[in-house]
Amino acid sequence: MKLTTIFMLIVCIHVNARGFSQTVSFSGKDVSLQSVFSSLEKQTGLSFFFNYALLKDAKPVTLEVRDVSIEDALKEVLKDEGLDFYRTGKTIFIVRKKDSSPAVVEKKSDSTPDQQVDVKGRVVNSQGEPLVGASIALVNGKKGTLTNEKGMFELRGVPVGTKLEISYAGYSMRSVEVTGNEQLRVELTLANDKLDEAQVIAYGNTTQRFNVGNVTTVKAAVIEKQLVTNPLLALEGRVPGLFITQSTGLPGTGVTVRIGGQNSLTKGNDPLYVVDGVPYTSQLLPTLASILGTSGVGLAGTGSGNPLSFINPADIESIDVLKDADATAIYGSRAANGAILITTKKGKTGNTLVNINAQNGWGTVPRKLHLLNLRQYLQMRHEAQRNDGISTPAVSDYDINGTWDSTRSTDWQKTLLGGKAQYTDMQASASGGNGNTQFLVGGGYHRETTPFPGNLSDQKGSLHFTLNNASANQKFHLQLSASYMVDDNQLISTDFTGTAMKLAPDAPPLYTVAGGLNWAPLANVNSTWANPLATLYRTYGNKTNNLIGNGVLSYLILPDLYVKTSLGYTNLVSNETQIFPLLSDAPEIRPLVKGSANFANSQINSWIIEPQLNYRHYLSKGKLDIVIGSTIQQNNSYNQKFSGTNYNTDAQLQDIHSAANVTVTSTVNSTYKYNAAFGRINYNWQDKYIVDFTARRDGSSRFGPQNQFHNFASAAAGWIFSNEPLMKNIIPAVSFGKLKVSYGTTGNDQIGDYTFLNLYNNLTSAVPYQGVNGLTSAGIYNPYLQWETTKKFQVGLDIGLLKDRILLSATYDQNRSSNELLQYALPIIAGFASINPVNFPATIQNSDWEFSISADIIKGRNFSWATYINLTIPQNRLISFPNIAQSTYATTYVVGQPFTITKVYHLRGVDPATGVYQFSDAKGGISFRPDTASTQTKSVIINSAPKLYGGLGNTFRYKGFELDFLFQAVKQIGNNYYFGNSPGQFFGTSNSGNQPNYVLARWQKTW
Repeated sequence: MKLTTIFMLIVCIHVNARGFSQTVSFSGKDVSLQSVFSSLEKQTGLSFFFNYALLKDAKPVTLEVRDVSIEDALKEVLKDEGLDFYRTGKTIFIVRKKDSSPAVVEKKSDSTPDQQVDVKGRVVNSQGEPLVGASIALVNGKKGTLTNEKGMFELRGVPVGTKLEISYAGYSMRSVEVTGNEQLRVELTLANDKLDEAQVIAYGNTTQRFNVGNVTTVKAAVIEKQLVTNPLLALEGRVPGLFITQSTGLPGTGVTVRIGGQNSLTKGNDPLYVVDGVPYTSQLLPTLASILGTSGVGLAGTGSGNPLSFINPADIESIDVLKDADATAIYGSRAANGAILITTKKGKTGNTLVNINAQNGWGTVPRKLHLLNLRQYLQMRHEAQRNDGISTPAVSDYDINGTWDSTRSTDWQKTLLGGKAQYTDMQASASGGNGNTQFLVGGGYHRETTPFPGNLSDQKGSLHFTLNNASANQKFHLQLSASYMVDDNQLISTDFTGTAMKLAPDAPPLYTVAGGLNWAPLANVNSTWANPLATLYRTYGNKTNNLIGNGVLSYLILPDLYVKTSLGYTNLVSNETQIFPLLSDAPEIRPLVKGSANFANSQINSWIIEPQLNYRHYLSKGKLDIVIGSTIQQNNSYNQKFSGTNYNTDAQLQDIHSAANVTVTSTVNSTYKYNAAFGRINYNWQDKYIVDFTARRDGSSRFGPQNQFHNFASAAAGWIFSNEPLMKNIIPAVSFGKLKVSYGTTGNDQIGDYTFLNLYNNLTSAVPYQGVNGLTSAGIYNPYLQWETTKKFQVGLDIGLLKDRILLSATYDQNRSSNELLQYALPIIAGFASINPVNFPATIQNSDWEFSISADIIKGRNFSWATYINLTIPQNRLISFPNIAQSTYATTYVVGQPFTITKVYHLRGVDPATGVYQFSDAKGGISFRPDTASTQTKSVIINSAPKLYGGLGNTFRYKGFELDFLFQAVKQIGNNYYFGNSPGQFFGTSNSGNQPNYVLARWQKTW
């Protein structure tokens, strides 16, 4: 291992020395300067930039050099020519000797104001790298062009005195005045204006200034400040129209993501995740334990946790959230619920930069549920006994019959949930490169514990690298990137939260005097409770390896046309173990049982190939951008669960081979195939009028042969009215203004694999018939199974004030989804209960208003204050559902109402004499039994969808110090835990008894 490392280091040093030596050789007699420059270009990969008029009077040269530096060779060549040179990045500029400084403009001759001249130039970034496809346009809009693969351009017949505007996505625009026949070197700097920061979109990039879709971008500077292990959690409260729900507070928790609401009544509503151009799974396969919570309703049989927990947030450069049809229709059926594009960090030109970041912290549960204290609890229990006419507590009423010490009290929330979760995070990276090759390599380690008792933790180790290379002529580009993470999450099978909320205050101590677990046995040795710390022995471990790899190859065929191919691969492998040792059982039942364990192996791998053709051209007075391509994708899912029982000893529980009985409890083995053709046409006329058209034809293996393919498309337009001369004069304070509108269709195929086929399940028994297991029918063939279709409409207004220091945005979105895929109930004589799924003619609508404000309130040299506010007001309703009254959904949905409703009984209080609850019956009267056939009516509708949500963030900077904070607000009706669970009752060995103190506001019987 050490020898290998030394060898690799030597190789790296050798390549580095060779790459920067720039030695050349040349032998020639009476050759032209152009011939010399051409030879030197081929040897070094450098580009020579000069005005041909400079070489018109140059004399032929005779040169004989060998293995000299490029600088020495040029000095020898130009010493008698009256010329000089200077180098910037990968470009050598030839200039007149009297002006050897790197001037931006070199005049060829004096020109009159009415003269037209030819302008040549090169556009580069601050490192001297060429910016390919930069836009060069006359201010009057009559002419324009784009830079070639070397960043060079040429405009003929340009009037002297005219101004050129040079722009490139993600860079600040520059203006240059034409003074004569000249060669320009224009250096663009990264944009400080948020409107000009790069935004990643499907199969390309743009800026907020010219984007006519609804896209929100969150940069690495924001993500890196969040103490999260799942990058999705860094988006909470920062993106209008994006609603994120975290299932638990544990590391690796499930995360539900909804963009613009819920577009499917019962099927998958997850957005499409794309990491460096590679689609990434939104759900995990079935897991052994549910402690991490789910990530919403996905495909059939999904597990707990979230797959994006296996991506290191420190490796991410930006996250772009795509919401409307213009942004998502080109992804077709995979992006009916929006798309989230994750772009990882790449190497940049410059000296090698090493970055090391270490963090350490802790966390606690900030709020507790207000539960009954010991006095209140005992009062409730005795009052319940009196109300039922019980004078003497039962033998099993351990909390009040003297078995437990009712004079001692334990705060179980503090005991079970009051620990400190430790947080350790270390990241290191090295990056750099030259004009042709850039690299980045980084690694990370993360460890996070829980507030629970015990040694529980989630540990992650990650590695990320990227390599970019361009040929000497800048026509061929290669980009490789890969991310790998190893995750070891060691938890318990059951969350302590439920136990902490329900355990009686006078429950026994956790430990005996001798230090063992206390089971508080009776004289007959039977335990009176289930010691909650026994759960610590029932461990759940999940070890996951995650690989994401991407390669992009592109070649410039013509000055405006290049071909590109993106290749991607993902492989997510998980191994789970869940053990139930004898130590976790009460002592009295241990002689009767044996230890057991569950095991699971899961793998999700996918590959994708996407060849593309890109054409960019300056047409008339605008820029034309065309993309056409195709997609070939395959996902493979594999999962097996095993159960091992009757172990001889707890020490063998981790070894399935030691189990006396092994059972395969479930399996998954499925393949999803997808292919498509897509295209986009974008035209930007004078940076004022923008149109965008996208189309895609999808094919999915999840639908029957009659409907396996479907078409999706969108159209969008934008008007940057602030670039109209009239508007600049009328409203000078408005530095930017844009109206945008889009409409299009997307689809949804998140229904699981093979659902349209005849399906069968194994039928097992203790004694198989003739030694062979049977089959039972599980589905009916449905070749007409179709796509759910969502039609999206969006209109928005973006405003910039005071030179864009204040940015305002208001957007209205409306999604209508139809052809809903639902379960169709069948009579029992059919052999099975339903067909799942079937297309129903139901239509649902999601709409929302999105508002955002970002402002640089104070922007001083030593102190600055920036603020960001966003607000979303969503609505949803069931537009139509023909014949719903005759369907099994009559009691679930109501046409015209939100489809996120829950129907409940109308509570009318309690009978003042008896304390029995009273409800409204079907006729408006009072009933004690609203669930009987004659009185059944759930007349109250509760909508559990959020009514509004948003966030408020502020950033304060003073010299080298920075303070950031974010408030997130949600108005929503959820489950009310204050109602408790069977107040007054006690279930000893199930650890249930205590209640929220809300139950004290109760009916009391008069004695």
